[in-house]
Amino acid sequence: MHPTLLTIGSFELASYGVMTALGYGIASYYLVRRLPKNLDKDTFWNLIFILFMGALVGAKLLFIALTWPQLNGSTWEKISYFVQNFRYGFVFYGGLIVAVAAVITYMKKKKLPLLATSDFIITALPLGHAFGRVGCFLAGCCHGKPTTMPWGVTFTDPHAMVAPDLLGVPVHPVQLYEAVGNLLIFFILHKLYNHPHKNGTVLLAYIFCYGTLRFALEFFRGDFRGAYLFGLSPAQIITLLLALSAGVIWWRITKKGQSHG
Repeated sequence: MHPTLLTIGSFELASYGVMTALGYGIASYYLVRRLPKNLDKDTFWNLIFILFMGALVGAKLLFIALTWPQLNGSTWEKISYFVQNFRYGFVFYGGLIVAVAAVITYMKKKKLPLLATSDFIITALPLGHAFGRVGCFLAGCCHGKPTTMPWGVTFTDPHAMVAPDLLGVPVHPVQLYEAVGNLLIFFILHKLYNHPHKNGTVLLAYIFCYGTLRFALEFFRGDFRGAYLFGLSPAQIITLLLALSAGVIWWRITKKGQSHG
């Protein structure tokens, strides 16, 4: 596809970075126009910054952890590889876990209602994520397995992040599958949040919907997925763990009987 949108001398504008930034911008715009009364703009933008940095650090660290064993060379050569290719290679769940932990810490510090604030913030996450997945498609990362389906896409740019043996081979456009799925999840959460609901149910709906989507799409992924366990990729295992966590949170919500008008 188009891993680089613009080249000026030695400067290259990566399509993945542009689409990710666009996704964060659109998601932030959606939220800032709907701020609840207990959330001022300064606190909101602090939350967004923490989310961004947490997602960036967590996604990169998990990518390094999963990729490190398959790289050849010395420790320094591996580190050099990650530095030189920093703009590529992020694992969504790593970013999600670190970002959530950081945001929860900040919300507790500010004494914000944890579940109600999480419901508000999480509504826009799949909207921004959809744009990020389009960036993945343009860059060629997170690609699908070979397919004979008529909608299979072929990557030919040698700079694309597709596995070398799959250049020129039709593969599932799994990045676009996920982009469309994320947009559907966004509309579901938007509707749910704007109707009376118990605090935390929007968050739980996201965990369930995205977990289901991601679990299914993992079967179509053709890039390196890490070491499999019981036939499941690391992302699928994380999805199951998050589902268990969602069950615990649901129990706490129903026990306390909190509600949002």
